[in-house]
Amino acid sequence: MICFISGKMKSLLRIASGSGRDLATQEQLLEKHEVLMKEVKSRFWQRVLVILGAAAVLPALKGLPAAFEEPDAQHSRSGAADILLLQGPIASAELEGFDPHRELSEIRDVIQLDTLRRVLSRYPKRLDPESCETLARMLIEHGRSANIDPIFLAAVIRVESLFSKDAVSHKGARGLMQVMPKTGEELAHRLGMDWEGPSQLHDPEVNVRLGAYYLKRLLSHYRGNYKLALTAYNRGPRNVRRIVTRDGYLGRRYTAYFRKIQQIYRRYLRSLDSPTSALLQLG
Repeated sequence: MICFISGKMKSLLRIASGSGRDLATQEQLLEKHEVLMKEVKSRFWQRVLVILGAAAVLPALKGLPAAFEEPDAQHSRSGAADILLLQGPIASAELEGFDPHRELSEIRDVIQLDTLRRVLSRYPKRLDPESCETLARMLIEHGRSANIDPIFLAAVIRVESLFSKDAVSHKGARGLMQVMPKTGEELAHRLGMDWEGPSQLHDPEVNVRLGAYYLKRLLSHYRGNYKLALTAYNRGPRNVRRIVTRDGYLGRRYTAYFRKIQQIYRRYLRSLDSPTSALLQLG
């Protein structure tokens, strides 16, 4: 949201500059931009702080019903609950229907979408603005369904196809997440999807849905072990089972694919500021 507003104001500045407006007009636009950004950021973080405060205070409210009637008898350790209670029973009762977890989840979704937009916008040769927006929303939808971080799915796609929906490997894997046609057909039947052949895997919606679902199944099979699951995604479950059976473990020379995705995922997360990274962990 903040990035969107900032980008819009910068566009206005470019237009003003290109149309031959005087320096004073450009300075006025810049000043309005700075004021607007300060107001947006202030309101955003005020809302976050209110939600975080309410999340900490609500449990205390239930345990202090007598504090309003006898203010000196009982106080919370932080004093935050007392401030709310002193507002009276009506103001406190209004918080009963307030769900801080839902609010935090909504904020996290907005931040996550903005983060994915920024990540995907790094590849303008592969993704135009419309495709970038569509893919970002797909990753959130199917990442949530598979219980996998959408930003992690973006890292998988970066390694698999460099965000090219038309990519085809020498082994025949296709699309963004490089799904093999035989695997894609099996997964489509499991999900109750119509299967129209290998060309369907070049549809980003189909490919991301099948790829995320396949990775979810592998993570379930390997009990949440990303190293084994991603190696199986890349080499095939049978090959992973053969290697582990023979060697007793998965050696480093077989995990280059996993380490590459891990590296890119961490790079994406490091590109965020600390408050954004913290909020993405909530919910």
